[in-house]
Amino acid sequence: MKPTLLSFTSLLIYLGLILAPLGISIHLDLPNRPWMDQVSSNLGMLAFNIILLEFWSIGRIKIISRLLGIDWVLQVHQLFARTAVLLLVAHPFMYSLPGRPAYSPGPANESYLGLSSNSFVSGLIALIVLGIMVGLAITRNKSESKYETWRATHAIMAIAVALLGFHHTVHAGRFAQESSMHLYWQIALGLALLSVAWVYLARPLIQSMHAYQVISIKETSHRIWELVIQHHRNKIASYKAGQFAWLKLSSPAPLYENPFSIASCSDNQSSQMTFLIKEVGDFTHQVTELKVGDKVYVDAPYGNFGHAIFSNKSNEIVLIAGGVGIAPILSLLKQIAKSNDSQLLNKKIVLIYGNRIREQIVHIDQMMDLTSLKNFELVDVITEPDASWHGLTGVLDKASLEKILKSSAINANTAQYFVCGPAVMIDSVENALADLGVSLGQIDSEKFQYDFAQKNARNRLSLANWLLATSALIASAIYLVNR
Repeated sequence: MKPTLLSFTSLLIYLGLILAPLGISIHLDLPNRPWMDQVSSNLGMLAFNIILLEFWSIGRIKIISRLLGIDWVLQVHQLFARTAVLLLVAHPFMYSLPGRPAYSPGPANESYLGLSSNSFVSGLIALIVLGIMVGLAITRNKSESKYETWRATHAIMAIAVALLGFHHTVHAGRFAQESSMHLYWQIALGLALLSVAWVYLARPLIQSMHAYQVISIKETSHRIWELVIQHHRNKIASYKAGQFAWLKLSSPAPLYENPFSIASCSDNQSSQMTFLIKEVGDFTHQVTELKVGDKVYVDAPYGNFGHAIFSNKSNEIVLIAGGVGIAPILSLLKQIAKSNDSQLLNKKIVLIYGNRIREQIVHIDQMMDLTSLKNFELVDVITEPDASWHGLTGVLDKASLEKILKSSAINANTAQYFVCGPAVMIDSVENALADLGVSLGQIDSEKFQYDFAQKNARNRLSLANWLLATSALIASAIYLVNR
């Protein structure tokens, strides 16, 4: 989570939403239970509320994605899912009250838990399914299952957890017996299911009425394809440089879609969008088989990668791209070149472009006019060079980056960095820049996958923020017991 005032404020708002049911509970004026039982109830309510909010933190709300970036949204989604699991596992072991005797069934009160065989089973199954779902999400990158299979399974299990959790909460929960709290859980569940209906039903229907058509498809370098699409009614494509889109091929049906960075820039006059897509799997192979006139369905725009480039006051900009990560970088360069901002056009801009082999290099001078960039420098780095390569070789580590920055006369401590590429490459580059004394505030990067086991400055900051936020939620649950 990048440390900005907006991200900090947004995190506080998110925590406030999580605490909403506790805010309702303290105004119900119910008789006191034993202290630990009340803490347990609070933790359970927080955990279930997080689960319902998770439906809205999947990165598919455009305005949030645009303001905070997909990086912030997905990290919140993934980290707080862990919080929900931890709180749900802990809370049943904190109860000291007995359940109601079989001869005297009834709702929960200050002397008895409201747990019945049905509510016990629904709560247990929900917890098990949630644990499996989070575990599969954490290990997805190491799994051989298809993305579409994982996504469908994830959605089905999420709905099951929400419905089972709702049953457990309203039947076993003491506060949920009150009309105001019961209404809150009904609204929260309804909104969660509404988000599912929007993503998997309403949005595909809207996309079917706003299809794009393939204008051209060609291999621009080794296994990297340039796809140009245009709205079938010539509707203006509205997006900002650096953003990305979800693409569906042939059909607007849900599940079969993938995110791709936009390689063009919007001038608010064109209905076209350009993508650079690397052929690495089943979906991307289908891209290579597209023909002119084929339909493509677009959900865009998302993210805010690189937006700071147009407001940053640094006179030196360092763009670092790995492989097909050149796509959003190309979009940013095109937008800069089209701008009338003389200060921006005269900035020192260095593009460090890493590839495994030279055949993978996308020649950006063939895709845009670079002449308006007055102080632009391109540095290609190849990991596996052939005998004819005379440029820089190796990986983008501390030594190579330090060498490039010095040869380009870049002040590492004041420049602004924009990094895009495979997740492993981004982590490596950020670690190298940190070793060179570059702060996280100087680095803008965007990833769709996160491995929080990796030891780097950004993960440490994200995990620290998450632990502090989780601790604050637990402290609030304890403090509000005494109100």
